[in-house]
Amino acid sequence: MQKNIKLLIPVDFTNTTLETIEWAMSVFDENPVEIVLLLAREMEYSITEMILYKPKYFLNEVLTTDFNASIHELRQTYPNTLAKIHIEVFHGNTVQAMKNFLEIHTINCICLPPEGLYKPLKDSFDPRKLLLKSTISVIEMPLYVSVAV
Repeated sequence: MQKNIKLLIPVDFTNTTLETIEWAMSVFDENPVEIVLLLAREMEYSITEMILYKPKYFLNEVLTTDFNASIHELRQTYPNTLAKIHIEVFHGNTVQAMKNFLEIHTINCICLPPEGLYKPLKDSFDPRKLLLKSTISVIEMPLYVSVAV
């Protein structure tokens, strides 16, 4: 039995993320893929904010209807190869914290959008530097690739 590829892709809820997912699906072709969309968020520093913080509420603020519709379309386009797709919020700013996150989520491959195209949301950051320092294999979508989503 073939083991699923557990792929991590940073998410900024733009077409760049959707194009990266589409490109990754073409790279892995017939292999079953589980995609974890990573939103790297700045840590809360106030005790009150930490106690009351719930990632679900933050995701509801930034997740658009169009992005959800595009994800639904991708599920329909790749019913046999896209085993699962979901969003996880990462809180941290160290390489060790990222390595722990990757281990907890059993990530075995990272797919990055072309450098410079990732646009962090309010209170989030581009996790590229942390991801590149992990021991997980990284593939980067070429800048010249254009995928219709």
